[in-house]
Amino acid sequence: MALLDQFNPGPFVSPILAAHLKHRAYAIIHFGLNTFTDREWGYGDESPELFNPTDFDADQIVQACVDGGLSGLILVCKHHDGFCLWPTKTTTHNISAAPFRGGRGDLVRDFADACRRHGVAFGAYVSPWDRNHPAYGTAAYLQIYREQLREICTGYGELFEVWFDGANGGDGYYGGARETRKIDQSTYYDWANTWKIVRELQPLAAIFSDVGPDLRWVGNEKGLAAPEASALFTPVAAVSGKEPAPGFLDYSRSTTGDPDGAYCLPPECDVPLRPGWFYHASQDGQVRSVQELVKIYLRSIGCGGFLNLGLAPDRRGRLHANDVLRLKEFRQALRSISRDERNRQSIALQCGVPQVIEYCNPLTVNAIELQEASCPRQTELIQEYLVEAQTADGWVPLVSGKAVGLRRVKTFPTVTARRFRLTLRKIRQIPQPDAHCDFQPMAIPAELLAEVPLSPLLPPGAVTLPLARDAAPTQTWELEQPLAIQGFLFVPGADRAASLPSHYRFEVQTGGQWRCAAEGEFSNIQANPLPQTVTFPPLKAEAVRFAATRLVDGGDRMNCDGFHLLT
Repeated sequence: MALLDQFNPGPFVSPILAAHLKHRAYAIIHFGLNTFTDREWGYGDESPELFNPTDFDADQIVQACVDGGLSGLILVCKHHDGFCLWPTKTTTHNISAAPFRGGRGDLVRDFADACRRHGVAFGAYVSPWDRNHPAYGTAAYLQIYREQLREICTGYGELFEVWFDGANGGDGYYGGARETRKIDQSTYYDWANTWKIVRELQPLAAIFSDVGPDLRWVGNEKGLAAPEASALFTPVAAVSGKEPAPGFLDYSRSTTGDPDGAYCLPPECDVPLRPGWFYHASQDGQVRSVQELVKIYLRSIGCGGFLNLGLAPDRRGRLHANDVLRLKEFRQALRSISRDERNRQSIALQCGVPQVIEYCNPLTVNAIELQEASCPRQTELIQEYLVEAQTADGWVPLVSGKAVGLRRVKTFPTVTARRFRLTLRKIRQIPQPDAHCDFQPMAIPAELLAEVPLSPLLPPGAVTLPLARDAAPTQTWELEQPLAIQGFLFVPGADRAASLPSHYRFEVQTGGQWRCAAEGEFSNIQANPLPQTVTFPPLKAEAVRFAATRLVDGGDRMNCDGFHLLT
């Protein structure tokens, strides 16, 4: 079975995608061993005995989703460290080996049941990459992984989405081998037949991955689709002549889509509520602002996509009070957007004909929502449009654009008008006779569109060291005077993924002797280039040395924005 045979041709919306449209915003929950090791990616050698939340409450987490206006929850049932949150029969590296509930826990069951109690759709992610399992990289592991999918797809009720990512192969524990294992990302998982398991066991579930087949990754972990993002997309492999697959894709058009793409694959925009995906106490004060969440809403749902917001329970097994509050504030902010459904108008799809929408009373607005609708359902028919308002100065342009598709929200300076005009300058093809575009004026409170300064990056006492924007991978600094240091903060260059360090070694010089203070991995830095904090027991340093021992693209220069010592 060829991979692309499972994809829905554009511009038609599949029944699965049509059903998924009721879930515009949902959550993905990261909770596992990384919560207790303060990491983003575990290596695979972590003991299950570390997993012991003291006050786990799935209902508290699901209720926070409801309060935040999130209609679905995707649980990370297994992350890359291989630790399974359910008592799987496929590996001993699972929750039954943890002290939690005396080895009788099943967090997948807990979340699935809580979602049903609160009317929230439930979904699942089982990491294809397994840094713990000794068989990873062999044909035997593929059968193990598929059995894990079957357990999740058959044991926990209906799933609204099954989630896959592109993290595949690399360093790991692998049953004690402690080595690097590479796979053929195009062929190893035999995705066509692996996804077939989901199709057969969960026929209503949307499948998300870098390439689809129902939803595509937006290409970043900032939650941002391009302003003119298209739902249409043609997956192209990273290497010509091979089949595309999660982790093996030309990502250059993931954020924008392809206006003439072969398949209908709207973007799912994933972004953590905090800087990281897993809970870190150091990030309790770095929950995204309401204004940033509204911006993400406009650049995800407002650009024809879906918003997948990352939530991270703490070591108790609950969401922190700051996260719960921010979710409530986010929903309140969206409710404060003025949009009278009586003002929604349906406009026939006619190319080049200005169509006037007139209201009984003047409207004061700063945004327009457009949405295509037709039966049988097609999308991306509109390829160019202009919206104007009639003021004392005549017809004034408000917004113009290319794609409308499943939804498009565009903002502009506030205007008061009674008459608006929509001109469809270009239409893909002759649409169905009943095809139309919904037109909805909106007023977004100005404070929600304001830029809010980010939380201070540097903790008190941090010492900034000189570092060029594109630096050599190894940097040595002689300190003006000896310092007692207990860590460092590396700030990656966030403008591009190239040349970021994935692995590092940090050394200090004391009494003329060099010693290694820390070495390891900057997890997920390519997709989510966050500032990286590394701490260790206090050391006296006369000089320090940072070495990027591996760059994500194997280059010879290091992409960075700053380096700071923590004292």
